[in-house]
Amino acid sequence: MTTAESTPLAAHVAVTGPVTLTLPPVASMVRVGRLTASSIASLTDMTIDDIDDVKIAVSEMITLLILSGSRENVTLRFETTADSFQIEATTPATGLDLGNKDVMLATAVLDAVSDSHDIAFVGDRILIRIVKSIANQTRG
Repeated sequence: MTTAESTPLAAHVAVTGPVTLTLPPVASMVRVGRLTASSIASLTDMTIDDIDDVKIAVSEMITLLILSGSRENVTLRFETTADSFQIEATTPATGLDLGNKDVMLATAVLDAVSDSHDIAFVGDRILIRIVKSIANQTRG
């Protein structure tokens, strides 16, 4: 018989598939994106500091897409592996000026809080991708 004591709740759980969230292009929705990202990240072995980094990254991603996009929905895709937490954010746009001060600020923030990131204009969409490594540690 399995008891709650012998089976830790959600210990070392990795989400098995991507989670997608679509938000309207409204600044108040940044909180929803941050909460979703931190909830999924908390299912991994990420540290509290790493989860805080993820929340900062998501804030930057959504804000940049709202400012630079065509004022249409922002789509976030979260995926975990044993070694990393990956987030893609996208929205329709007519172009992207990589020299724009908003893009440069977002790039600087993403440099500080992610292990790797890309900001690109692909087809008719802005695409931002970050990867945050998971320091596999034992929870106590």
